[in-house]
Amino acid sequence: MRIVTIIITLFAIYITSCQSTKEKNSDTNFSIEYNLIEPGKGIYKVISKNVTKDQTKNKIYEAVQYENDNVIKIERHNENGKLSDDYSVAAVTQFEYDSNNNLKYLRYFDSFGNKWEDDLFGYWSIEYIYDNQNRIVMEIYRDSNSSFLEVPLDENKNISSNNFIPPILTYEYLDDNFRIKAFDKNFNLLKEVIGDKPCVPFIDCGESVK
Repeated sequence: MRIVTIIITLFAIYITSCQSTKEKNSDTNFSIEYNLIEPGKGIYKVISKNVTKDQTKNKIYEAVQYENDNVIKIERHNENGKLSDDYSVAAVTQFEYDSNNNLKYLRYFDSFGNKWEDDLFGYWSIEYIYDNQNRIVMEIYRDSNSSFLEVPLDENKNISSNNFIPPILTYEYLDDNFRIKAFDKNFNLLKEVIGDKPCVPFIDCGESVK
């Protein structure tokens, strides 16, 4: 089971703070940043960051919405300015934060506002649990019914496929690496490895949501 590498493929979106062209609302601490994007065989890539709204005309782009400097939503638009699910990810990603201002939930919605499940792994939302040092110690994957993802099993209750995300991943921080454990929905241990923790987009992959 590819526990260490499966999460890396979920996103390749880069959000950084450079020269600001955000549309700001001084009354609500709300702003929008526009990035031009380019579809590819996998996830799209950002080709121009912090453009003006006028520069998105007839272009494929994402609108990144901020509140109090936290990303709260990303919307993907086609050349006609319409929300689109055609770029290997849902049209809309929503973000929710905990009381310590850590990213708590990622949730996905299609261009019609319906819950969107990943085509390959079947998750709708990801929940992040932190320790008292604000480090991620658990990730929880749920489907559009808010249920834990199912582990593919054969008639003998053996794992029948390597191409899945365990519903629960935990991380123990060691001196130089991590102890990673994968669990099923009943918290039965599936596998335990020592190695590098996969980076989590928007948290520790080099992107910034601040």
